Amino acid sequence: MKKKIIYGVLILALLLCMPFTRFDLAPGSSITLPEAAPDPEASPIITDGCYSLPLKSSIGILTYYNQSDSRWADYLYGGQDPMHTYGCGPTALAMIVSSFTPHTYTPPDMAAWAAEHNYWSAGHGTKHNFIPECAAAFGLNASPFTDYTVEGVLSELSGGHILVALMGSGHFTSGGHFIIITGRWSENQVSIADPANLENTQSPWDIQMILDELSAGAQAGGPVWSIAP
Repeated sequence: MKKKIIYGVLILALLLCMPFTRFDLAPGSSITLPEAAPDPEASPIITDGCYSLPLKSSIGILTYYNQSDSRWADYLYGGQDPMHTYGCGPTALAMIVSSFTPHTYTPPDMAAWAAEHNYWSAGHGTKHNFIPECAAAFGLNASPFTDYTVEGVLSELSGGHILVALMGSGHFTSGGHFIIITGRWSENQVSIADPANLENTQSPWDIQMILDELSAGAQAGGPVWSIAP
């Protein structure tokens, strides 16, 4: 019994020694606690015509560039052709080089490099050999893709590669257009980076449809090239 009394006295003494904050409130007043801080807003994808979007790919994070970005849309590729119309090739390689090598190239930087190295085709865009040769020049492994089946595409992506595809007339273009096949989306779909279209970039694409719309007139080992770090 004495022990219980002693323990009780000790607990009471400890409680009395603990610090308390005093609030002096006027009669009828109440305490208003501050509201929790709101979650920070996610960075917008497009701000003042400038695109900002990291994309997951089968070889790492890909920095997305769009050829119509307000920072360079009116840049004249080869001193003649506006970037927003003719710049898909340099824009695609600018994404890859900036993301998977120590170098940082914006689309106009890459367009200037392409023109300097004779890959610009006046009034047409970019010569097809630019894709494998530019990738190799910046230390990437580039080779023609050969297994034009759904299984072949998925196997290449799962093997640590991305694909650059030259598309013909269809969903992506009425002429010729370079896109990047970045990774597997589902059993029969892939994700892409379309240098000309953000909506396309954020949507899944049927692999067989892409294969059916590849350019029939590709050169330099195209219309699809496999690229790895």
